[in-house]
Amino acid sequence: MSIELSICIPTLNRAAFIGETLDSIVSQLESGVEIVIVDGGSKDDTEVVVMRYVERHSCIRYIRRGEDVIASNTGFDRDCSYAVEISAGTHCWLMTDDDVLRAGAVARVLSQIRAGHDIAILSCEVRDLQLREVLVVSRPGFKHDRVFTAAEWDDFFCSVVVHLTFVGAVIVRRSLWLARHPDTYFGTGFVHVGVLFRAPVPGTAVVVAEPLIVIRNGNGQWNARAFDIFMLRWPQLLWSFDGISDTAKQAVTPREPWRLLRVLLLQRAFGRYSMREFETVRDRLGPPWKRAIARVIARIPLGLLYWPARLYGRFKHVDPRYFVETLNEAMRVAIKLRTSSSG
Repeated sequence: MSIELSICIPTLNRAAFIGETLDSIVSQLESGVEIVIVDGGSKDDTEVVVMRYVERHSCIRYIRRGEDVIASNTGFDRDCSYAVEISAGTHCWLMTDDDVLRAGAVARVLSQIRAGHDIAILSCEVRDLQLREVLVVSRPGFKHDRVFTAAEWDDFFCSVVVHLTFVGAVIVRRSLWLARHPDTYFGTGFVHVGVLFRAPVPGTAVVVAEPLIVIRNGNGQWNARAFDIFMLRWPQLLWSFDGISDTAKQAVTPREPWRLLRVLLLQRAFGRYSMREFETVRDRLGPPWKRAIARVIARIPLGLLYWPARLYGRFKHVDPRYFVETLNEAMRVAIKLRTSSSG
């Protein structure tokens, strides 16, 4: 039997969540679909949980990699790409290990594959950590499915690239992935984005408007590295794409967003900017007055920025509930750290 779709799941220490993810997938599996799980070296019971599914479903493969691995950009990128390499499908769905599929998602993806698209981008619903409260009804916010050609690549980039910080939205033709030297992007944390936008695809890319995945917000293993990822590595990656115009890149992110003091204020409100991050950019900030202000911002108590940031989000942000939940999570972490240090 030929495999049309490989659902590729890189995982690390997700024993508490990956069972729910797999339940949402196996309940709608069809012939011609496999699941490939690559474990980067979990220290919890992830293997125990996954093996229960492997024993019941012959279409699931579980591969465990090194033991001395920690959550990192390189580890995620490597495991994601390895899952694609060893898969058998004509297309690969780069699924996450803690989110869940909505009913009918697999059938809908198969229909897009059979339509001949090289890439499919799936819309998602965003919920809180317990999947109870809806924070974003649908992102990236398309009202109808849309097909993009190589001639529309700038438009495609601007329309979806921010959404692709969520890896589970991506279905890509396996041969395209392998031909684009994914190892070039190991360490970025966004190998899938590098592969997709290295150059325009020869065929078509489709964006599916109906949300097919529910994202579990606030569960990222990258939280402690958020400033490095989104202020440094993410812009550097996006500005490296020769096939995208500078106008399109600028519309998504400045080349060095951390140079903008208002950006540092918002990052501080989100708990992503402190003296540690200040030290990484200090010598590149420019004149002494700017470095002095950036230092002050790094020391502002999060509580002082909470309500100004909420007001900013109310008037500027397109997803107010998601914005507020991000602020609330930063406050919870700050309170937890303060309590543990005082104890």
